[in-house]
Amino acid sequence: MALHKIQADVLRLLAASRDPESYVAGSTPLNREAARFSGDIDIFHDRADRVAEAAVMDARILQDAGYQVEWIRQLPTLHSAEIRDGRDATKLEWAMDSDFRFFPTLQDELFGYTLHPVDLALNKVLAAAGRRELRDIIDLVTVHETILPIGALVWAAVEKSPGFTPEGLIGEIRRNLNHPAEVWRSLAIEKPLEPSAVIERIRGILDEAEQFVRQMPTEHAGFLFLEKGVPVQPDPERLDTYTRHAGQRRGQWPSSPDITAAMWEQYRSGPKP
Repeated sequence: MALHKIQADVLRLLAASRDPESYVAGSTPLNREAARFSGDIDIFHDRADRVAEAAVMDARILQDAGYQVEWIRQLPTLHSAEIRDGRDATKLEWAMDSDFRFFPTLQDELFGYTLHPVDLALNKVLAAAGRRELRDIIDLVTVHETILPIGALVWAAVEKSPGFTPEGLIGEIRRNLNHPAEVWRSLAIEKPLEPSAVIERIRGILDEAEQFVRQMPTEHAGFLFLEKGVPVQPDPERLDTYTRHAGQRRGQWPSSPDITAAMWEQYRSGPKP
């Protein structure tokens, strides 16, 4: 698991404070089985009034457990702090996020509650298109290989980012691919990566995504497609054999929460063949 010890300890300590509207998201749960370490822990909230409330409560729990909490900023919808335990430190950020998603949040032993893996992946796609950060590019490879192909994700992500087309999102990601060697060397990862190999891989992934979206009928943009209750990248030639799944406020299950365990097993069993 790509977590620093202090991050795992803090997450376990705060897990009981999380609920379906106060959940861990971002790169930390996305990389729980990957090699990249996240520099911070993001705790998102569906309502603005929950941000400060959760931050103050979590800080008190951490201080009572012996951690040092140093506030970096305290704004109405964004609180961040550095958490220290001796020489080890991590950053916690409490923020408001849209409650529009494709699936409900999931209860988790380590995180308390977290976004569904597909919603984590969709957020990462939008982040990679909207900012120039090498960590997002590395995470896209993880997403493509362990959660859902990038083509299916950009196809659904346009529902969360009106004004973009799937092709437009891919184009924005391509513009954010290049980073200097110094940035590669500073990446927190279990073993060094070969930049040329990673860039070649992500370009191939984006080429595959472009080929997929060009074959898809535009009236289906903004939807996920499910096969036996599990999100997949569909075959454009037989869309009528899949279940079309829409996003909504706080998400929805395609059938029942009973499929949660099967989904988690799928996403945590390693890269797709």
